[in-house]
Amino acid sequence: MSLNAMDWVWTRSAAKGTARMVLLAIADKCPDEHCTAYAGTTMLVQRTNAARSSVVTAVDKLLDGDELLIVEGAKGPRGETVYRLPLAIGHVRSTHEESRFRGPASGPVQNPDQSGNQTPRGTELGPQGCGIRTPAGPDSTPQNAYERKHQAEQQPRASRSPLIPELRPLDDALAAVGIPMRWTLGLGEQRDLWQLMRAHGVEALVDLAARRTAPGADAKPARYWLKVWGDLDRAPTTQPGPNVVPLRAAPAAYTDNLAAGLALLHARKEGTAS
Repeated sequence: MSLNAMDWVWTRSAAKGTARMVLLAIADKCPDEHCTAYAGTTMLVQRTNAARSSVVTAVDKLLDGDELLIVEGAKGPRGETVYRLPLAIGHVRSTHEESRFRGPASGPVQNPDQSGNQTPRGTELGPQGCGIRTPAGPDSTPQNAYERKHQAEQQPRASRSPLIPELRPLDDALAAVGIPMRWTLGLGEQRDLWQLMRAHGVEALVDLAARRTAPGADAKPARYWLKVWGDLDRAPTTQPGPNVVPLRAAPAAYTDNLAAGLALLHARKEGTAS
């Protein structure tokens, strides 16, 4: 799956800068566990939003290493180059903080159903054909079933991925100012948040979160803050006038600045009148 290949790039790849984004763009197109995908230079330029020369240089640099290779004799539908991420083969993303690799698994015991089709024993067909293990034996007791359900409710959804290293500065800054956070983002959402960090900086994101967080407030999911921070891209360029009433009470520092600004405005009006 492309998510496994992308997770390998986020957590294991040593590529940096444009080369890392190129590797992510190729990994995103990998359709299966073979970590092979076709990609043209034009597509990579569009996906990375980088200059064509930078993309070509990044691809050459990756090919000189061991994280990307060309599949000889294979071409895409429009003659695109076919690439493989050899080190990502066998990587399986995990909901735990540390990703793990899954070794070769023995084939499941097959049991025919009433229609004569073969289905894996002890599994159920989940979304997109993913096998979900059905516990048997001691694990199937009512008490263990309750504990599994409780743990599943406490765990983030399946789309959660390990926090990428690029978001660590934001996580540390939020913790430093006492803003609780529940990281439940998928890889694509983490990539969107990273773009916001690059565009506006960590301080701007933390400042906005501080304005929206009351003392002692419970931790909010990261998806909530992603929507809040996304408003920075749509924020007006002009400052609100003095008659705009804030929706929330601002911290003392902002209140003092506002009072000073109003006093200066009042003084200028009096000087004009005289």
